[in-house]
Amino acid sequence: MCWPGLIVGNQMSNNVNIGKIIKEQRKNIPLSLNQLSRLSGVSVSHLGRIEQGQRQPSTRTLQKIAKHLGFDLYELLVIAGHLLPDPSTFSEEQRDKLRVELNTLLERVATGSIRIKEIINRLLLSK
Repeated sequence: MCWPGLIVGNQMSNNVNIGKIIKEQRKNIPLSLNQLSRLSGVSVSHLGRIEQGQRQPSTRTLQKIAKHLGFDLYELLVIAGHLLPDPSTFSEEQRDKLRVELNTLLERVATGSIRIKEIINRLLLSK
């Protein structure tokens, strides 16, 4: 599943509530909480609390849930903003947008922040 705007603007730095993503995808499939619970082995009450943002699931729990929603764990964490996407999977258009954003960020970084500038430059040079 591709989420529009994943790398546009400040989307990468804004973590999305992972529970909302799980709930939305579950409803799109469609699966009930009971069905997802049966498939994943995660209790209905725990799933409900995750979806409502009352609980932060462990990586193991996310892995159990994600595969039944059509995600792998990495993809779910990227969509939620907890991991940066792998640049090798970007389209040329997405790479161009990211380069523009990184160049803008590079211009804004204080001159004394050499380490940050090195990291941004490496990102700009990687393909």
